[in-house]
Order: sequence, then structure tokens, then C-alpha cells
Amino acid sequence: MIKISTPLFWKKKFHLLTIIFLPFSIIYFFLILLNRLNNIFSKKISIKIICVGNLYVGGTGKTPLVKKIFNDLKKNKKICVIKKYRKNHRDEINLLKKDTVLFVVKKRIDGLRKAVKKKFNTAIIDDGMQDYSFNKDFPILCIKSKHAFGNGNILPAGPLREPLSSIKNYKIAVINGKKNNKINIILKKYNPNIKIFYSNYYIKNLNELKNKKFLAFSGIADNESFFNILKKNNIEIVETKCFNDHHDFTDEDMQNLIKKSQKKNIKLVTTDKNYNNLNSKFKKKIFYTKIDLEISNYSELLNEIN
Repeated sequence: MIKISTPLFWKKKFHLLTIIFLPFSIIYFFLILLNRLNNIFSKKISIKIICVGNLYVGGTGKTPLVKKIFNDLKKNKKICVIKKYRKNHRDEINLLKKDTVLFVVKKRIDGLRKAVKKKFNTAIIDDGMQDYSFNKDFPILCIKSKHAFGNGNILPAGPLREPLSSIKNYKIAVINGKKNNKINIILKKYNPNIKIFYSNYYIKNLNELKNKKFLAFSGIADNESFFNILKKNNIEIVETKCFNDHHDFTDEDMQNLIKKSQKKNIKLVTTDKNYNNLNSKFKKKIFYTKIDLEISNYSELLNEIN
């Protein structure tokens, strides 16, 4: 298996590879413009649409935020979640299926129409800001504090799916991690009216993991963030094993991990997203973290989208 990691030059403002890839970024930018023009007459659907998206490619915490918003709004709204089908995103699909009312569709607009037909009054789109076929009522931008916007360039010269000017399309930004004034400045530069909130992960089932030694494994966009949250909560990690984002764990993968953990007389622990994508015959042998988000001024965020 080839391990894919974030290119180091994406973090640097000036780098030879950035210059080499800039012409391709210009082509990519024109493709973005073409995509917008193709959908210049975005459709207004008769349902409130909360769209959780990102600019930085990869994991920025969209799905945990979707789950949290769904759980809090379902108390007084008929609400559903819509996710575009991608074969290699089965881990996220399985997680959302377990915790939300989910429509998995080839085209998001078809999911919205289905939701209207079934009398839902609110829909949360998990990752759809680059889809211009429908209007969004409450666009939310997810950002990882430690990554911010990288070198500020769009793919492939940088890590962004759209230019920074696209920040103007969002009403809310949720930054996961430590306070980062540089991010705040960039957000306000492109969108003075954007509301900024900070979030942190916490482990709901911490007691299940205490007083044990683990081999921690995961296949998410930022594996280090998972290992760090375990260490931060004083969970003893003897060894770690990284897989690519959305990794489809094979029987061989799991047998190797189990064999390694038994040899060292330690337990296995993974993320809730990865756990839900495992073959059921292995699940009894695996611990996993039940993760939730703690968001500063969360009631204010809910008021904004309610």
C-alpha cells in the first residue's frame, strides 16, 4: 500500500515546486470558473439548506460537525443529511447512516428533491460548497487550525479546492483546534461579516479506554490528530499504525493488526469512522473512540442556522 501524505511544499509560501505547479493551478482555476458558469442559474429548493464545506483538501472536521448539528436540530425540525455517493467514502457513509437520517445520492440536488418529497424542512449537506447546482442558506466553512490555508494556493500548487476569495461565500467558519489569529485575519479580510467559532474534539467514552495499553490505528486524513487526542487524554499508546484516508480495511490488514497487538499483549483502538467500516467479525476485538465536538458559543451558532 502506498501511503499518501500532504506535500510539504503546500505549507510553504515560496517553494520551487509551487512555481512549477502554478500553470496547472491556473488551468484548475479556469475549470472552477467553468463549473460556476455551468450552474449560473442555481436552483432554489423549498427546503432550508445548511452546507458544511471546506477549502483545504482533505479532513477538516466536516462530518463530526454535520452529526452535531443534526443531533441538536432534530429536536425541533424534520431534518436529514445528504451526502454524494463516492465508493471510497463508505466509512463516512456508514458513520452518518448510524447517527443521522441520511440520503446518499449521485447528485446532491436529487437528494434535496427527495428530502422535499418526504416532507423534510431542513437538510444538511456534508461537503457540497463546490456544487453550484443549488443555493445554500447557511454555508459553513470548516478549517483545521494547524493547517489553516496552507500556502494559500489552489490545487496542485497548494491545498485549496477554491481560491481564498471564496471565503466570501460562507456565513460561518468553524475552526478546529487552537485559536489562530492569522486565520481570523484572513477570514475577515475576505468576508468582514463572517461569524467565527472554535471547536475541539473530546472523547465521550473515555472511561472505556482508561488503564489499558493500545496499538492505535486509523485511516483518516489527519492520523496524527487522532493519536494526539488519545495522548492528550492520557491513553497509553505503545504503537501507532497509519493508513490512507478512507482506507478500506481488508481481512489481511485486521489479522496483521490483531496478531501484532496479541504479540505485544496490548489492545487495538481506532476512530469511530474507521470502526464503522470494519468487517463485523473483527469489531468485538477493537476499541474505538466516540468523538464529539465542543464548540465555543455553540448556542450562538445554532441561533444563526436555526
